[in-house]
Amino acid sequence: MSRCRPACCLLAVLLALTVTPVFAAKTLVRLEGLSQAQMQEYARQGYDIPRQGPGFIEVVVETAEAKKMAAVRGARVSTVIADLDKYVSEVRAGETADAKYFTYQTMLDALKGYVEKYPKICRLESIGKTFENRDIWALKVSDHPEKDEAEPAVMVVGDHHSREWISVEVPMATIKALLEGYGADERMTRLVDSREIWFIPMLNPDGMTYSQTKDRYWRKNRRKNADGSFGVDPNRNYGYKWALIGSSNYPNSDTYHGTGAFSEAETQAIRDLAAREKFSADISFHSYSELILYPWSFTSDQQCEHHALFAKFAGEMANFNKYTPQQSSDLYPTGGDFDDYLYAEHKSLSFTFELATTFIPAATQIAPICAANVPAVLHLIDKAGTYGLVTPAGAATLASLDTPSAVAALADLAPFAGQEDAAARLSALQAEVARRLVAERAAGTSEVADALAKLPADQPMVRAVRQTAAQMQSFADLHGEK
Repeated sequence: MSRCRPACCLLAVLLALTVTPVFAAKTLVRLEGLSQAQMQEYARQGYDIPRQGPGFIEVVVETAEAKKMAAVRGARVSTVIADLDKYVSEVRAGETADAKYFTYQTMLDALKGYVEKYPKICRLESIGKTFENRDIWALKVSDHPEKDEAEPAVMVVGDHHSREWISVEVPMATIKALLEGYGADERMTRLVDSREIWFIPMLNPDGMTYSQTKDRYWRKNRRKNADGSFGVDPNRNYGYKWALIGSSNYPNSDTYHGTGAFSEAETQAIRDLAAREKFSADISFHSYSELILYPWSFTSDQQCEHHALFAKFAGEMANFNKYTPQQSSDLYPTGGDFDDYLYAEHKSLSFTFELATTFIPAATQIAPICAANVPAVLHLIDKAGTYGLVTPAGAATLASLDTPSAVAALADLAPFAGQEDAAARLSALQAEVARRLVAERAAGTSEVADALAKLPADQPMVRAVRQTAAQMQSFADLHGEK
């Protein structure tokens, strides 16, 4: 029992902070020397914990209370950022014309500019209205953006949390890469032609605007609550395991979950778009910690059914940005979040990227952060189609090959896989043959299996086809396809 007392004292100090005025100056502190159970207890109490690592958490507290916390036994307390307002002011002062964070208006201007410049491959749609009557804008990127085609759909979302400005930048950079690369870059062209990609760069424009103009560390939306306080945490307001853990019943808390599941315009917009589009995969951007997270978020006591598939894709994406992939609840458990809802309700492969090493990186860091993460986003967009039709450049030629010819082509190309052109064709052939293997298994036939059986089973190409087929089958099972 005595071991728990220091943690309880510290919790009591922190609890007092949740009812302090919204405009009080804030400090970021680190608490070290905590057990996993103690760290999870802080999360269960709904504290504002932007970062967690082995044995430590970082907590946003009122500056007036930071020194008092240092006197609490049971944890080593240090200051990470003494004056958050001053820190953010310095970030804004460092912005230039070439390195500057998007505002709601500049984001909207950029999106409208893309629609004007690339009208055949993108369209802009308002998917909801916020409490302060701002539109929540979504940009669809596809070769026929006005049509609902039988193509894998992917959703990319930024700005659940107002103060996480960098979360808007990566979706916007990915849009730019796809649109500018269309017709000039084979991969970008293929992705636009074969996917329906929905970007919601700024889900919480009310909160973002408030964070950029008033209270710079504002986290929630701007809903007016019954007690006169403001804001609901959108990433605690989704319908799966709502209010179970990691959120607060107190409206003034930064992790307040709202009066009910989907009480907020922001989460309603995601819910309705997801129900309509049936996304295969999703990414939600946050900051900070340099992590790639996946379900479950609500519990660390179990893994989701498709844990191995999530871990595989998270690991692949981590090869691009060098982030740490892990189950979300390993960070801290939360209920009512984006990833768990989309996976539980729609069997979508949903990931959260925790960008950077601080809430609001210096403006000079925007470009390198985007450069590290856009390839990871493109990788998931690419993988999201592996359970459906394979449509790379030359797909018609591949599809026209009879199965023995396709398998023979695989064998012919395999020795030249190190050459760029051969590697691309080999990858496409592997995907096409794997797709046929999955289809024939469902039909109870064996033409592909028989053709593959004529080749050495230990050939890397044969193993790759079978691994791809297994991955496609996992996607098919995930989405209830036959």
